Amino acid sequence: MVSCLLIDKNAGERQKLSSYMAELGFLCTELPAARDGIRYCNEHCPDVVVMEASALADAREFLRLTAISSRRTGRPIVILYADKPDFETMGESILEGAAEFLLKPFDRDLLKFKLRQSGVMADAAVEKVLAH
Repeated sequence: MVSCLLIDKNAGERQKLSSYMAELGFLCTELPAARDGIRYCNEHCPDVVVMEASALADAREFLRLTAISSRRTGRPIVILYADKPDFETMGESILEGAAEFLLKPFDRDLLKFKLRQSGVMADAAVEKVLAH
């Protein structure tokens, strides 16, 4: 099972994302702050991190610290999301190591698409071929 860390200060948002990810077959851990996420990643090395990026300084620090591990292991793949479009922030986040940047509101289908696009999930057709 693919492990996922969800980071958002809003408990309701974490629960909604956790529900989406569980429906997609992920085992989720929820945390309210990026600082806690850095410690969690060092101890557990989740496959993917889905993180709210409004606390940009924390998100950048998180990306900087996880990028070191990611270069070595390929994990975690980080997907950020935010309420408002800020193209400079989105571009910088991608350059600093985020695999994807989503704008809210997004639904389970868009999240699934972005997880596939970033390599966290394989298409059903690919999974079927690999199973044989």
